[in-house]
Amino acid sequence: MITILSFTLLLTFVTFVSLFQTFAQTPNTMNSTATGSQNQTTEVFIVQNTSMSVPATVSHHGQPLHQIVWALPLREDGKIWSGSVTFTASKPIEAEIIHDYKPQQPIDEKHGEPYNFIAPGNRSIAITTLKDIIDVPIEINGTGLSSGSFGFEGSALVFHKASGEPFTVTYTVDAVAKDVTR
Repeated sequence: MITILSFTLLLTFVTFVSLFQTFAQTPNTMNSTATGSQNQTTEVFIVQNTSMSVPATVSHHGQPLHQIVWALPLREDGKIWSGSVTFTASKPIEAEIIHDYKPQQPIDEKHGEPYNFIAPGNRSIAITTLKDIIDVPIEINGTGLSSGSFGFEGSALVFHKASGEPFTVTYTVDAVAKDVTR
């Protein structure tokens, strides 16, 4: 009886460790939990990860491919992420919050347009770049790095380096997907 119980506990522990390792290696895993009504769910995204940057899939004409790390995946369902992030990076970087860009009326020259472009899939997006907030390097042992913490709301969150120089970033994100009310 004790042997069967010991084996069952060991099997349960191994299964738990395996599931934990799988989740830790898959930062884009999201959890859905019920909230008041049977049809409504809240998507929660909590992750702590260390990632090396990769070249962006698009670049501006004549510029090198930017280096990026997607901290929060781009929403395809019209909801927005709302949360906070804390990070430290191996080099000075920017953080970018991505927004769907859908002007309600044509934009005139007098008012001008916010920074935006057409992403893959013919999707118009506007970008909030937090360069002035977090691209202030701290020097430790002669190495410049970026670190910080901030709240955000948007369709995605990206760590970014426009120069094309690779970087590594460790971050913790705590976010919830919310319906847009207007």
